[in-house]
Amino acid sequence: MKMKRCTFAGHRDSDRMLRPVIYGELESLIHDGVDEFYTGGMGDFDYMCESCVRGLKWYYPNIKLYLVSPYLTTRMNGDPEYYRENYDHIIIPDLGDIYFKQAITKRNEWLAEECDVILCNVNRDGGAKRMMNYAEKLNKKIINFSEIKEFYE
Repeated sequence: MKMKRCTFAGHRDSDRMLRPVIYGELESLIHDGVDEFYTGGMGDFDYMCESCVRGLKWYYPNIKLYLVSPYLTTRMNGDPEYYRENYDHIIIPDLGDIYFKQAITKRNEWLAEECDVILCNVNRDGGAKRMMNYAEKLNKKIINFSEIKEFYE
């Protein structure tokens, strides 16, 4: 199966020293055929991954970065230029009729279902870990940077 889509799952307060490792892994995935990157746009890890994808777009103009939001936000309406400059498209998946507090969890499940690879920085419980565990059940390729021992030693 040729990989095509990658998403991110990490904690809100991820280590910024991961950036060069993320960049290298993303470039490797591009060489393996990944050309679409989906982000939930929440927290340091997502922002670092997004920044790396934007940097790689200079060398690989065919890759795309999509923001996947569980719902339309006031900021999207109030600052559309920001979103046009930073994302190739905004996706708001149909998550069904759910209570709004469940929307982020359901969006994360949607991301895991739609993507072939999940880049993670997960080292404790929380939404990122639930997403990673869900992706594992779906037999998705998972690269968890928190398990790269040589990075943290």
